[in-house]
Amino acid sequence: MTMKRIKAEGENERRGEKETRRRGDAESFSFFKSLVFSSIAIVVLFGGGCQPNQTILKDAAPPPTPLETVEMKKTSLEEDLREMETADFDYIFVFRRKDGGVFDKDDQKYLRDNTPLETNRWRKSDDGKAFIAGSGFGFSPENMTALQNRFIVEDHSKPEVKEAANKAANTEANKGTANSNKTEKPQANK
Repeated sequence: MTMKRIKAEGENERRGEKETRRRGDAESFSFFKSLVFSSIAIVVLFGGGCQPNQTILKDAAPPPTPLETVEMKKTSLEEDLREMETADFDYIFVFRRKDGGVFDKDDQKYLRDNTPLETNRWRKSDDGKAFIAGSGFGFSPENMTALQNRFIVEDHSKPEVKEAANKAANTEANKGTANSNKTEKPQANK
């Protein structure tokens, strides 16, 4: 191999390396261009896709008007009594504080402690100034006495139940007076 030939081959190799470098630069540049183009295309496509479709928005029904807040209707004492009567309770009592004030926790506890466990329903009424008790069972005389000592008690029980209770009370009262009128005879000692 001659020197010229070796020199020529060396130059060819160098040219090839330069050519390869140029191609690499060109390939890098074209890769960069395609990357930028793709990024822009993605932003445009997805950015435009985030906007709501105006046709659909125009065709949609108008948003519902907000509902007015419904205030709880306060019931009157008469309505609460009517509910108790409709529930067919035999015994219905209305309790009020003697001073006409609102029931506090102690009053409510006293009511619960001095009423039978069988009392089926309680209703706070008249803005907390009255409690209504509905029951299928009568209150004992001891309970009624304790409640009447602290509260004003209104009896709204069924008329037939009131009559039966009055008859029973009269019978008990008559028995008591009959027993006290009897005189005991002294017994003779045997």
